[in-house]
Parts: sequence; C-alpha cells; structure tokens
Amino acid sequence: MIIGVFLKHIKAYKGISFIPIGSKYGFVSYVGENGVGKSSILEALNSFFNDKPYPINKDGKRDGLTTAGNEPFISPIFLIKKTKVPRQKKEFEKISKYFWEVQKNTLHSGVRGSMNDFFEIRSQLLEQKGISIDSHYLIVAGESEIQSNVPRLYFASFHGEESFLSYMLDEEKVNSDPHEKRETTSNRKEKLSKLLSNSDWKKFHGELKGLYSFIYFPVEIEVESFTKIETTEMQKVFDKKLKAEIEKSLNTVNFNNQGGINKTLGNFVSEIEVILEKEYCYHTGQDRNNSVTKADLVNKILEVYFQKRVLHRRSGDSLTKVNELSAGEKRQALINLVYAFLKRNSERDRMVIIGIDEPENSLHTSLCYEQFEKLKEISTSNQILVTTHWYGFLPIISKGHSHFLTQVDKKILFESFDLYDYRSQLKKEIEASRNTLPKDCTLKSTYDLVQSIFYSLKMSTPYNWIVCEGVSEKIYFESFFKEEIENKNLRILPMGGQSKVIRLYKYLEIPMAEENTNGKVFCLIDTDNTRCEEINAGSKTLKIRRLSNKGEIEKTHLLPLVHSDTYKTDIEQALNPIIFSITLKTMQATEDLRDIQAINRNGNTDFIKNLKNLKLEEFFHSNDGENKIIFAEKYIEASTNYEEDFDGADVTPEWIKEIKQFFQ
Repeated sequence: MIIGVFLKHIKAYKGISFIPIGSKYGFVSYVGENGVGKSSILEALNSFFNDKPYPINKDGKRDGLTTAGNEPFISPIFLIKKTKVPRQKKEFEKISKYFWEVQKNTLHSGVRGSMNDFFEIRSQLLEQKGISIDSHYLIVAGESEIQSNVPRLYFASFHGEESFLSYMLDEEKVNSDPHEKRETTSNRKEKLSKLLSNSDWKKFHGELKGLYSFIYFPVEIEVESFTKIETTEMQKVFDKKLKAEIEKSLNTVNFNNQGGINKTLGNFVSEIEVILEKEYCYHTGQDRNNSVTKADLVNKILEVYFQKRVLHRRSGDSLTKVNELSAGEKRQALINLVYAFLKRNSERDRMVIIGIDEPENSLHTSLCYEQFEKLKEISTSNQILVTTHWYGFLPIISKGHSHFLTQVDKKILFESFDLYDYRSQLKKEIEASRNTLPKDCTLKSTYDLVQSIFYSLKMSTPYNWIVCEGVSEKIYFESFFKEEIENKNLRILPMGGQSKVIRLYKYLEIPMAEENTNGKVFCLIDTDNTRCEEINAGSKTLKIRRLSNKGEIEKTHLLPLVHSDTYKTDIEQALNPIIFSITLKTMQATEDLRDIQAINRNGNTDFIKNLKNLKLEEFFHSNDGENKIIFAEKYIEASTNYEEDFDGADVTPEWIKEIKQFFQ
C-alpha cells in the first residue's frame, strides 16, 4: 500500500508538501470545500501510476522548474510486504534498508524539515504489530518529471542528500571543507544519475510501479471516456483466476519461434524501416522488451470482449445504456461495477488502488449509503481513496482514515482522524485548539451526521445504532453486540461526551417522530452527580437511557433521564465482577488495585458498594483517560478467555441483554 506521498509544485501544492494517507486501514477520505486541494492528490497519483502529464503548479512554473533542485516531483511512501515482490529484490532490499535505518539528525536541516512527516510515519509503523524491516519494504520513491515520455526515478528530498548519495554509491561520507564537500556531492549526483540509468534500477522502477493498479474516477466523466474506463481501466481489476483461464487457452500460440507472432511482426517493422531509409523508426519510448507477450494478448482479449458489450441498467423488463444515465447514476454504476469485479476474487497480479472524486456527486443522500457501504466493503483488501465535502459517510465507516483539508495563508493544512473514534478525537482537537478549528468542521459534521443516520434508518435493509459517550464504550459494545453488528447492521457511534449524545438524540427526535423508520437508535449515557435535563424517554425506535447502580450491587439499571436518581455510575461500574477482577490483575496498576476482589461475584462492579475502593475512579480517569481504553480491551480479552475456559459461562451484563431486546 501507499501510506503517504510527497508532492512538489503539483497542481494546488506549491513547494514540497506532504499528503497523509495512513497505514492501518484501506479506506482513506479527504474532506474539505471545493478548491482546497483534494482532487489534486488523486490527479497526482494518477499522473504517477498511469504515466499521465504532470498537473504543474502555476506559481511553481513562474519560479522556473528547470532550476536544479526545483524540479516538480511525485514521491509516494510505499509499504510493501516482501512476499509481494517477485523480482529485483536486491534493489528493493537496498533502498528499503536506507529508509528503515536513516536517522533524522544525519540529514541537512532543510531536508529534515521537508521530510519530517516521513520520520513520524516510520515511528508509528514500528509500533504496529506485524510491520518491521524483516517483513516489509519501506520506500520513498517516485519521479521528478517526465521528459520525452521517459520517467526519471527520484527519491523526494532524500535524492540529493549526502547520506543517501554515499549509501547508494557505497562510498564513504565526506568530512572535508565545505567547497570540496559541494564538489564531491555534485559529482556523486552525476554518478547516481548514471547508476539509476542502468538496467537493474530501471527494472526496479518498473517493478515498483507495476506492483500497483491505480484506477481514477474524476468528478466529470464524459460519455466518450466512460466506455474507456469500462474497458481499459476495468482490466486493472480483473482477478488472477480469470486471466489464468484465458492464458491457459493461449498455450499453443507461437509467440517467439520461427513463423510466430513476434518474428512476423518484427520482420514487417524492419522492412518498413528500410523503405523509410532509417530516417524513422518504431520505438516504445522505454528500454523494455518490445515483444508481444501472453499477458498482452490476455489484456487485449479482455478489452475487445468488453468493447463489444455495452453495460445497461436493468429496470424491470427495460434496459438503459449506462452512458445514457444521469451523471450521478453513471458514477453509481461505475462503483457498482468495480465492487462486483473486486468482490468476485481478491487475488490479483497487482495491488489495486481506487481514487474517486466525490462518490456522492449528483446523488440523493439516501443513495450515498450504498456507495460508501460498497467502498467500505472492498477496502478490506484494496486501497480506496476518496475526496468529498459530504460528511454523511463518517458514521458509516468505522475503519478508515479521514483527512480534513483547510487553507490558511495559501498553505494547505491537514487534520487527520482515525474514523474508529473520530467524534471523540474531534472533541479533543477542538479543546486543544481552544475552539480554533473551523466551525464548518463541527457544524457540518453534526448536521450531516443526523441526516445520514436518519436516511440509514429508512433504507429497506436499515442500519441500527447505539450512540454512546466514548471509545471505551465502543470497545465493550463491539464485543457485546457482535452478533447484532454482523446480522442487523448495528453501528456503534461514540460522540465524545454526554452532552453530545443528548444533543444528537434531540436532533433525531423530531424527524423520527414524523416518519416511520425501519431501523432503531439507542442512546446511552453515564449517570453523573448532577441531574440531567428532562427529556422524553423515547419511542419504539428511539430511546435514551442512563446507566445507574442506584446504590446497590445486585443490578445495573437503564433509567430514563427524567428519573430522580443521581447515583454516579460509569460503564466500568456496570460490568461483570469476576471478569473485572481478572482484568485488574493484568493491568499496570498499583498492587493494592491489582489485589481488589469483588464482594459479590454477580451483579455489578460498583466501586463503593462491591469493590470497596475509591482509588479505582482515579485510576480510570488518569493517563488522559487512556486507562479506560486499555482496560476495556483487556476486559474483552479476559471475558473471551473466561467463556472458553468455562464452557457455557454467561458473563454478559443483564442491562446489555435489555438493549439487545430493543433491537429484536
């Protein structure tokens, strides 16, 4: 996958800019207003992977792009499983070793600044399980420009760096006077240019790009280009199985022997060039094998086959050509088609990256769900990059990266979020920035969130929702409600606080009272010492409740907000006492906390009544609340192990079973 990209003088990005992508998930979104620079990202990647002309920044052109060191470049950061690379392993190993091991303090100050994001990403990768120098190649590599259709291999700002030059050329670092150092560096740059021109590094360049298929869907799709996307572009998503079956049927074809395809065509071209008196010749533009291969024939067969067939939309007994549909319907058809191809089989010759400008464009909100749901589904085994200024997808995608773009003083800034808990993160960001984050980010996300949830409830196969306060609740609920998530389209949405949950409930109350919905929403909050405002308890499809132990250890109650009880209860006080005690022993807590035992082995985990330890509350609120999240993860692990060890043991809290009944 690609986990980031460095751009210089490309479209909206003047100078060197880092574009975050992410490594945890396959789904990535860029959110922001029109003209902020979202589409430039996808256009740049399309230029790089598909050899399209570079969309050069206008101001960069005026500054002079031919000046040494000022050339535009596109350099993705690649993270590649070593098992995915079949050829040129020597070059992959060498370049990857440099990027895994290079130290920031060995670089020139200017390079340290422009490449700072690379080092931050590398640190994050080292914390992720299953990623290391032994298992993955980490490479920053791209192209500086395309001259005469010949791409030039380029390693972003590292390219002219002394440590990179000496490493690539296997020479010692220079420790001489500045003048001699400059001269040596200049000579080494020339040597590197020659090195990268040799066949092995040219093959590396081709192999690196050849590992990927990038498919780009711009906002405006012309009818003429639509057919092209349906054939040439779609070839990139055909799976191995189909191609292998076609290849098998070509086993008897004579490619290179006497009288074969390549010999015959080669003789024909030679005869034409002789007649032209060698003033002209046929050349591919790149140093590569010019012969027709079995793979070439397979691709051409697929292209011709689908050119003869026009995609139609079926509506009852009538058929409509897809290129006669509206712009929104056309995009919907394209995404449906890509979805079908990618779902058929996940094994492909190349890793697929799909870039889509505004999947929601020209579509009614209710139809956007299916678009994003399909993109979410295929992102588990492919990389999906989308641009959008519609925030409605945020509650649908729980495993993805989202980058919010804003422009300040002609500089494009990124705010990045993990969609697993973006609402909670957003709240923290706003507090940290003292409310300086753009208002449209908070307002628009709230209104689009309400709209998107409401429409999701009205679908024929509806979503159901549990709206809770924070990430720790989400962790518990994703385990407790695993069956409902799989079978009932249940989504868990942490809002980042009690007031946010109540506000969302109020926003949903009126439309859900006026129109029938197929899905349901259950809002849950903790009980604080201060009494909540009086709010309607809800309906058959919308409820809001708060957790309360009511000063007892036998049971945790789900109370309406109007109830007079104000006994403070967090979710940590409403769990199974046995699992709670087991989990505490695994935590990096003080000894007196690890030795806590519940008085009652059934009921709840009330700190005062059952566990008799007020330090627990302090423990859960320390470490910026991270202890709550760590504990939740370990609790779920302990609960799973306990149920396996004691076959048939039921450790699900009773109040969870009550919520399950609501969704029946």
